[in-house]
Amino acid sequence: MRHGDRVKKLGRTREHRRALLRNLCRSLFIFEKIKTTLPKAKATRQMAERLIEYAKRNDLAAKRHIYRFIPDHKLVKVICDEIGPKYVNRAGGYTRILRIGPRLGDGAEMVFLELVEQSDASAISQRRKLIERRKLSAPVKETKTKEKRVKEKKPKTKEKEEKRKTTEEKAPKAKKTKKKKSK
Repeated sequence: MRHGDRVKKLGRTREHRRALLRNLCRSLFIFEKIKTTLPKAKATRQMAERLIEYAKRNDLAAKRHIYRFIPDHKLVKVICDEIGPKYVNRAGGYTRILRIGPRLGDGAEMVFLELVEQSDASAISQRRKLIERRKLSAPVKETKTKEKRVKEKKPKTKEKEEKRKTTEEKAPKAKKTKKKKSK
């Protein structure tokens, strides 16, 4: 029986499904219109509308809740400052699904999932550039070989140098012995 089983599985594990929905919501809020399959769009719509409800409140707790699902500070700011205020007078229905027909490869029903009140194209492209701008990490320098690192090590004080020498002298050198094979 399926009592209480209300989650559309989408053929994925729980972690994979949550990651998929987060990525679709992220794309929806960046581009305000995405192309996907009907079941994915229905599941994404549910999450996106819940996040827009929080964005309408636009307080710290709401921003933190949105950040749980979309861990990108820039995008959370865009959602709360630009997208949320558009829907203050609306009680629900922030997204719409437009069916565009079957996909040629496997016949899956494709749809556009879009926000009802969209920004102009220049604002969307500016938002995309702002969010996708990431600092690249510095190029990795070549690592020094072990021999060079050993030569470059210098103790900080004379006491440490003396202590190191005495411990090296006291430590007996291990002799290599061959074990005889038993038959």
